[in-house]
Parts: sequence; structure tokens; C-alpha cells
Amino acid sequence: MVASIDVKALNIFVNQPVSQNMIHKLVVTTLQVLPCSDDKDGKTAHSGKPLPSLMTFINKLVRYTNVYTGTLMTTLVYLDKLKHKLPKNAQGLPCTRHRIFLSCLILASKFHNDCSPKNVHWAKYTDGLFSLKDVNLMERQLLYLLNWNMRVSNDEMCTQLASFLQPIKEDLVKSSKMRKYLAKQHAAAAASASTSTSPRSASVSPSPSISRSSSTTSHLSLHNPHATHTRQNSSVSVASTNSVMSHYRQDSCSSIESLSPRASMTKSNSYNDKLSREVDPRIEMAARNEEQELSRMISQIYRQAA
Repeated sequence: MVASIDVKALNIFVNQPVSQNMIHKLVVTTLQVLPCSDDKDGKTAHSGKPLPSLMTFINKLVRYTNVYTGTLMTTLVYLDKLKHKLPKNAQGLPCTRHRIFLSCLILASKFHNDCSPKNVHWAKYTDGLFSLKDVNLMERQLLYLLNWNMRVSNDEMCTQLASFLQPIKEDLVKSSKMRKYLAKQHAAAAASASTSTSPRSASVSPSPSISRSSSTTSHLSLHNPHATHTRQNSSVSVASTNSVMSHYRQDSCSSIESLSPRASMTKSNSYNDKLSREVDPRIEMAARNEEQELSRMISQIYRQAA
């Protein structure tokens, strides 16, 4: 059973912009699904186009589709389910991991959104790496392997996103403690104010020379002498309540949009305009080297387990 704080942290997380840490988590999880043969010639099996690294491939899909964080991270659950469904001796081609991630993202988008791109658009988002026929085939294969079970529970999401939710939960706990502390301070101030003003109100009578306006002011200040202090505490409480959400929602420094030279891109951009941006070769080389190192480590683990 998922705790309420986990659900709150999950709701905050899915409203964040897509970050590079999320992309890295997707890359590592995809690499762990199954071992694949090395891409010696740098070409795909069918289209003959250069096979980009998983990091670049996922970055482009995120930019082209403006996918929501919740939909994107749902692919982690599908990848984990697929990993346990595949035979232990399964072996893939160099482009198999790209196919696996793309099919998981397509199904997550179609199942969890009322409006999703069609397969012909998904094929275009791959920059010609996969054809419409390839996209249709990989979608049917994944549905068959998962037995058409596309439901994702909060428990599964919290398990896959534990590393992202932990700091959010810590901030929620701190915010809750702050609200309780402010409530105690407010209650103590109200109690001390009532005890200090009650005998004065019984012995002091208003002077006949006091005007109506000053009498009203005196009456308000008598019964609420700490009104300004109360308003300040209330504003601090509201600020502490919203601090966790605003902190993670406004964290745009690590958003995936900062990777693009045009960070203000919206869904109204044309497809041709999106394709005009090229990936920095140094970033692509670093991503490819990191994936090769991770792939070698995963292969060693598979061999030792066998």
C-alpha cells in the first residue's frame, strides 16, 4: 500500500519539467532490459542510417513530442515488466533497445493520454530510423509480450521513481514540521493575548470623548492585538506549504529544454523546424561511450549470473 506522502511526492514529481537525470535513468533502465550485440559498423539493420546513442534518441523524442513527465517515466514500469517477461537467453540487435524504448513510449502515450500522436508521426520523430511498418510491428510485439496489460499503479511508479521521490518527501516532511511549529506559535500567542487582555477589558471603560472611529479601532485592537503577527504567520505558513511544489516546478536549470539552443520551443513549432537542429558531436560521442561502458558492465553481470 502506497503511503500518502508517496502519492503527494509523486504528484509533485510528475509536474516537473523533463530533466537530464530522468533521461539518464531511462537510458540505464533500457540498457538493462536485455544484452545486445555491438554496433560495429554504426549502421542500423534495415534503414542503413547511422544509429544514434540512446541518450540522443530519447532527447530527440522528448523535444519532438513535448511529452509529459508522467507519461515519459511510465516507460520505466513497462521496461521493468518487459525485462521479466523476456527469456534469460534473449539477445538483441544494436537497434533493439531503441525499438524497445520507442514502443514503450508509444504505448504509454496512447494509454495515459486522450490525444496521442499517430504511428505515422512517431515514425517521423525517429528521423527516418524506423519506418511506419517498423513502428506498427514493434507496438504489436510489445502488446503481445505484456499480455495487453498497460495499467500502471502508484505502487509501481513509486518503486521505479524512488530515487527521485526521496528528496521531495524529505522536503514535504520539513514543510509539515514548519507548519506545525507555526501553528503552535500562533496558538501560544493567541492564548497569551486573551489572558493579558481579559482583566483590562473588564476594568477599563471607554471614554465618552472618544469618537466612533477611534472606538472601533480600539475595539479591534483589544480583541486582536496580534493581528499583524497572525497575518505574517499565515503568509509564512502558505509559503511553506507551496515551497515544495514551487521549488521542483521552477527547477528549469536541469530541464531537457536547456539542452536545446532554442529552449522556448512550443508545440506550435513545425516539424521541419525541429529537424533543423543538430546534436553536438562531442555530446553524442560522450553519450555513446557511456552507453558502451554500461553495456559491457551489464554483459559481464549477465555472464556471471549464467
